[in-house]
Amino acid sequence: MKKFIILVVLILAFFTIDHPLIKEPREKLLGEGIGFLSDASKVNRSPAANMAKNRVAAQLKLSESEQEYIEKTFTTDDSVQLFHLRYCRERDLNLYFYDERLNTVCKIVSEALEQKRAK
Repeated sequence: MKKFIILVVLILAFFTIDHPLIKEPREKLLGEGIGFLSDASKVNRSPAANMAKNRVAAQLKLSESEQEYIEKTFTTDDSVQLFHLRYCRERDLNLYFYDERLNTVCKIVSEALEQKRAK
């Protein structure tokens, strides 16, 4: 029990002391941990979303902002379905794709959702 209490005191001291010898390694360790968790969360992409993202990137020449939009929007199958509902069926205004480019993206998204349903 004494070892556990000493361990708790050391951990609390590590997170509360602002001395440069302790603060710099703590900040580095926490930064690396947050970076690792951030990278790990980007890996989980649903199959239909991944297929749609890759096909859009292959068929259209995307600007940097459009590429970022696709990365953020096509993360899960539900977000792809929501995109299809809003911009393809209901024809809401999309700030990144419009006219023929929106039709191409809608066609790709529809095919990806159909393949998901077929499996």
